[in-house]
Amino acid sequence: MKKVLIAEDDPIYLDLLTSALEPFKDRFEVVSAGNGKEAVALLSESKMALLITDVVMPEMDGLQLLAHVNSHYPLMPCFVMTAYETPELRNSLPKDIRRFFRKPFPPEKLGPEILEVIGQDTPQGFIHGISVSSFMMMIEMEKKTCLLEVHLPSGNKGLFYFEKGVLYNAVSKDLKGEAAALSFVARKRAQFSFRPLPSKKIAKQPAMPLKQLLEKVQKMADKRLNSTMIDDNRPELSLPGRFTVLGDGFQSEMTVTHLSIPCLRMRLGFRPRFTVGQKLSIEFNLDDKPRSLVNKEIVVTGIEALTVDADFCSREHYDRLGPYLHFNALEHKSW
Repeated sequence: MKKVLIAEDDPIYLDLLTSALEPFKDRFEVVSAGNGKEAVALLSESKMALLITDVVMPEMDGLQLLAHVNSHYPLMPCFVMTAYETPELRNSLPKDIRRFFRKPFPPEKLGPEILEVIGQDTPQGFIHGISVSSFMMMIEMEKKTCLLEVHLPSGNKGLFYFEKGVLYNAVSKDLKGEAAALSFVARKRAQFSFRPLPSKKIAKQPAMPLKQLLEKVQKMADKRLNSTMIDDNRPELSLPGRFTVLGDGFQSEMTVTHLSIPCLRMRLGFRPRFTVGQKLSIEFNLDDKPRSLVNKEIVVTGIEALTVDADFCSREHYDRLGPYLHFNALEHKSW
């Protein structure tokens, strides 16, 4: 049975939510945490199908929790409960946060929303993980004072100073102020963390409202910004591994050359001894720093000479493959 994790520090409100979800106990299991720190521990212990989190919590708040989920479980859908959400902000948020609930809200509306999301497979066209603009908008909504650190898949890093939800300063390797903010705010893939505020007061530049920044990005079509977009004509991967034909136990080596959430392509050193429709168990090493080992089951969908196409039996990549696909922009099939 799928599990839904609710992070909420108000025990009375948490009890209201869990009681309202009692009629759905045959559809999913509710797991609760009193703050972000408890939620992180539960996520490491058990696979969750959905996270529902408050934003203002002790020890580790909801934004820090979302930053952790974005880095370690980028395919996990998230609901956010907030006291500050407005129709204007709600309409401007991308769909990488599935639902925003303005507190207080009728608890009985939560169950059908959960069923709608956890009953879906990975939808095509959905942006996995949290975009930079969505994360910054949550800071704006919660009127949070913080120093946000953003890491892009390219390795570029930026620091952003918010005071009571307003962005007042930004700096990256080569840019400062609005130019730095514009180079980050439209990015769809990033990792987030919070730095401690320094004892020395941070210099404030003119306020940079996120809505205005996003409008400027939309109007900018110069080649410098366009060149930072990910090119879909990616070079082949070369990830060594092995496969086992389920049923007869035949094993041999292969190399994964293409990856996406739903499927992969691999190259063999000999003509395949299996047919379309057969299931294989595969293991291969990613080319990330720890050379993470991935184990999956696949169904063969096509064979051409030494090239084999296959679908993953499950698209829920909660192991290291999920973050790898996300941060290398490999969510969708591009071959």
